[in-house]
Parts: sequence; structure tokens; C-alpha cells
Amino acid sequence: MVENENRNQESSMDNVDAEALLDLIVAKEEEIRARIKKAEHEAERLIEEAKLDASVLRREAREAEIGEDMRESELERARIEAEKVTREIEVEAEEIKVKGMKNIDEAVSLIMKYVLPAL
Repeated sequence: MVENENRNQESSMDNVDAEALLDLIVAKEEEIRARIKKAEHEAERLIEEAKLDASVLRREAREAEIGEDMRESELERARIEAEKVTREIEVEAEEIKVKGMKNIDEAVSLIMKYVLPAL
């Protein structure tokens, strides 16, 4: 009978030890799950942050590219306008020169008529 009681006590202690071990395993499992969940949230945050950074960098690159395209376009427009104005001035200068050459004979005659007799 004493032997039976000892066995029952040992069996009861084994059950307590097993339950304590199971409780410990469950607690560790919950702790690990919590750590995993925290790590997943941190990873998601880092991914979103990286996406935002990449988006900003892409936007800045596009803006720089657009700015360069606009600058090149404006430079080309200014070059074309400068060439146009240069051609117009050259044409005008040639017209003045031709007009002056047409009138040179008359100018020489007038100078000779009015300036030379006074001398």
C-alpha cells in the first residue's frame, strides 16, 4: 500500500513536472511568436521606408532629367532666335550698305556743289 502511494506521488509529481514543462514550452512559444511578429512589423516598416526613399530618388531623378531637357530645349530655342536675329541684322546691314552706295554719287555731288565752292 505504501508502495502504491509512493507510485501515485511519483506519478503525480511527474504530471506536475510535465505540466510545468508544457507551460514553459507554451510561454517560450508565445515569446518567440511575439518576437517574430515584432520583427515582421520592423521589416514591413523598413520596406515601406525603403520604398518611400526609392520613390523620392526616382522623382528627383525625373525632375533633374526634365530640368536638363528643359535647359537643353531653352538653349536650342535661344540659339535659333540668335541665328534669326543675326540673319535679320545682316540683311538690314546689307540693305543700308546698298542704299548708301546708291546715294554716294549724289552725296559726292552735293558735297562738291555746296562745300567746295565755299573754299
